[in-house]
Amino acid sequence: MTGSFDIVVIGGGPGGYVAALRAAQLGARTAVVEKDRVGGTCLVRGCIPTKALLQSSELYTLAKGGAPFGLVADKIGFDWPAAQKRKSSVVDQLVKGVEGLFKAGGVTLVRGSASLAGNGIVDVSGDRLQAKDVIIATGSAIARIPLKGAEHTIDSDQILELKEVPARLAVIGGGVVGMEFAAMFAALGSKVTVFEMLPQILPMVDADLVAAYMKHLAGIGGEVHTNAKVEEVVKGKGGLQVRFSSGGEGGSVDADQVLLAVGRVPYTLGLEAEKAGVKLDRGRVVVDEHLHTDADGVWAIGDVIGGIMLAHVASYEGLVAVDNIVGHANRTPDYHAAPNCIYTEPEIAHVGLGEKEAKEQGLDVKIGKFPFVASGRALTLGQSEGFVKVIAEASSGKLLGAHIVGPRATDLIAEATLAIQNGLTLEQVDLTIHAHPTLPESLMEAALAAQGRAIHIPNRRPSPPTPTLPLAGEGGTNGEAVQVQNREQHMTAPVKSPPPPTAITPKSLELKKENRDFLLGLHREMQLIRRFEERAQEQYTKARIGGYCHLNIGEEATVVGGVKALKSNDYIFTSYREHGHAIARGIDPKAVMAELFGKETGTSHGRGGSMHMFDADLRFMGGYGIVGGHLPLAVGGGWAVRYHKEKDVVFCMFGDGATNIGAFHESLNFAKVFKLPVVWFCINNRYGMGTPVEAASAVADIYKKACAYDMESIQIDGMDLREVMLKTSEMVEKTRADSEPRFIEALCYRFKGHSVVDPDKYRSAEDKEKFRKADPIVAFEHELEKSGLADEEYFKKVRQEIDAEVQEIIRFADESPDPNPDDLYKYAYAGEWENRPELRGDPL
Repeated sequence: MTGSFDIVVIGGGPGGYVAALRAAQLGARTAVVEKDRVGGTCLVRGCIPTKALLQSSELYTLAKGGAPFGLVADKIGFDWPAAQKRKSSVVDQLVKGVEGLFKAGGVTLVRGSASLAGNGIVDVSGDRLQAKDVIIATGSAIARIPLKGAEHTIDSDQILELKEVPARLAVIGGGVVGMEFAAMFAALGSKVTVFEMLPQILPMVDADLVAAYMKHLAGIGGEVHTNAKVEEVVKGKGGLQVRFSSGGEGGSVDADQVLLAVGRVPYTLGLEAEKAGVKLDRGRVVVDEHLHTDADGVWAIGDVIGGIMLAHVASYEGLVAVDNIVGHANRTPDYHAAPNCIYTEPEIAHVGLGEKEAKEQGLDVKIGKFPFVASGRALTLGQSEGFVKVIAEASSGKLLGAHIVGPRATDLIAEATLAIQNGLTLEQVDLTIHAHPTLPESLMEAALAAQGRAIHIPNRRPSPPTPTLPLAGEGGTNGEAVQVQNREQHMTAPVKSPPPPTAITPKSLELKKENRDFLLGLHREMQLIRRFEERAQEQYTKARIGGYCHLNIGEEATVVGGVKALKSNDYIFTSYREHGHAIARGIDPKAVMAELFGKETGTSHGRGGSMHMFDADLRFMGGYGIVGGHLPLAVGGGWAVRYHKEKDVVFCMFGDGATNIGAFHESLNFAKVFKLPVVWFCINNRYGMGTPVEAASAVADIYKKACAYDMESIQIDGMDLREVMLKTSEMVEKTRADSEPRFIEALCYRFKGHSVVDPDKYRSAEDKEKFRKADPIVAFEHELEKSGLADEEYFKKVRQEIDAEVQEIIRFADESPDPNPDDLYKYAYAGEWENRPELRGDPL
């Protein structure tokens, strides 16, 4: 075909076909060149087919949870082929719709591949078109990376054509495409694992929205590895295996399909743009502020220019370009209100500035949040996860940004986009009558909340300076101030120093306002211990920590609940995995890290290596380098308490691996025979080095071993902070009263290997995932949030403060002086021995 046109558009995607239709409306003789189906990637292989399948997965999820709504069915299944058929039907209908619009609007559709020949000439598979103006709208292509084993992966086109739902899906890339497919297949029952090189998935989204989404994904079995570098994909007899490294540790995940979703790149293949005078920069077409290229009469829009690579932005740019061509306008695209929608479950949408951007720009802003749990419409839908957040200029109230995670977020963002585009203020939004009950009311409430005038949630009240929260123990002062937030909306009652109750009782641990400060203090301590351990792992891989570095990640509820159940006069004998134990007891985390670094400022002045923490004042008797070797020491401590006729209790913490050695049985027997006030506290994380407990011991339930010594013994859920604290306190106080030894087995699970150098290949992915869903910190956060004692905004601030605190801890340890070599052979546990003769006693 040959012919002359006013405008030839190369590419029939959402940018190209919209530009062509607008040009025809304005009277231009227009042609569209398309080598594939009209509608482009968005309609044929992207936005539309994925959303059709996501709708199917959403309906499946709703149906499975339909019982509370009165929807009862014997068995609800998912028919993947039927969903695929519907997807194809939707795509076909829309493609035909665009073709029909071309016919109705007088747009000529030319089939074939186009190349630029200069001077307005477009070659199409041997034919030649002449145009006054050319618009390049060739879109983008799937990005590829040099990955060993990439031939075993599938891309975002191929995954749409799968014949069945994979039982295990690995996703390389935590961007929009990767996370939408992760959400869909996780909802359909796939075991989904995501690998992202950056510290956060969806890096363009505010962290609090991502955190809310991550909770949901984890709840349905999804697993995310951030800061993860995929090394290779290997094909084996049982399927595929993704090998990766993260935080200095290697790992692997088995999968049936591996999706490589690392983004898209501008597509100019075969266009011969540079021959026609069109400048390219690393594959993208370079345009000026009016979307014109360096070549006369050649314009470019959409993904090919490498800006905001979204379908609706491409359509908008198409309209701008055509206005500049046909209308002889001088329009410049305005992107400040370009919405971004992510069709995960719950959905995520945002427009305008985020909190971080506003801070980086030095803007004085006010922020309002409204949780969907306070929305009547969200509750009737049974979809109350998430919140709406608005960011506004503090002085004028002008709306700068809106961020939504929750039901129909991608629809709700339209009102916020309109408001930001037109420079509306918070007051103008809240003065607009919003229908009730609807989800858009949540935007109005967030706008009111930013002004301190929310109706359906408590508002921020002025408060005095926030007192500091100790890191651990009674009356400590090492913590930093924490501003508590009400359910998603700013709650200002500060977290005070949480003195423990005079007695640990069910009432003192109830999720009620009167216990709030104490409970939030416990939560903060668990977060601190976890972050400390994670960063210690990093420091070990950087060779700043010598010897071994053992980890407690995942055992935070067991550690904090167990230690906090004690009185200040009780003694703790623990193992060499005791970093968290020491912090929970009240030892300064700086001194703990400094000891790991082997510094003079450490708990044992750098003499204990990575295994020996000690604090005589806190009666923390330190670790011991031999497995179970400290149990006889605890017996000695029990004898000392009994000898002095004190009402103290010796609390001996050890792992499941210690229960298979003679010292364990001898210590329990000795304590029982002589009625020593020792509470044996076994932290059973289910693996002794690389061997499951049930395979390493003839008695899988360890607490039953203590029964052989006629000792009261119990087994508790070590992932439940409040249960650990209550049950431990009850056992400790019984022992304080009658001087009878008792035994507690706390069932928990470590999320990392036995030590930093443990490759952790002996546990199956299913085993890890089962317990990761019961993450003790996440579980406690759910309880606090559900009871109205805290919200995601509060948790976010705590995490940020702890990140900064642990960074300072590392800096302190790194800059601390090394010990004097002449002192290294002195006592590790009694540095003042030489100056205190009374400690030595009389050997005669």
